[in-house]
Amino acid sequence: MITSHLKSTFALLIVSLLLASCTVALNPNNGATTTAVYQANTLVTTVDTSMDSAFRATISSLDKLNDYFRTGEVVNETSVTIIARKVGDIRVHIKLIKVSEEQTEIRVRVGLIGNLPESQVILNTIQETLS
Repeated sequence: MITSHLKSTFALLIVSLLLASCTVALNPNNGATTTAVYQANTLVTTVDTSMDSAFRATISSLDKLNDYFRTGEVVNETSVTIIARKVGDIRVHIKLIKVSEEQTEIRVRVGLIGNLPESQVILNTIQETLS
């Protein structure tokens, strides 16, 4: 009886953590005002650039960050998913979604359950490359 209650409580806790969201600054160290939303263990922001420019900036940013190795891309008409690995074989997914011709949504997820600080580093590097 106690075990079933613990399982239910644990499952509710996990679901609530996955659904929680918060707004974070991309680079709080330099006083940047750019923010993103951390929801469902994925860091999400929208940038005012085309999907092609965002794709090139993402590839360039991952190449700049020495701990990441690109392993592939999945290209669709309205989205691109860039798959990479971090040292230690941690999976990284960056999804670019075309909002309009001049706006792109960027979604960064590091690891299976997400990693906010690592996601901030990647997204901040992409933003700096776009600037």
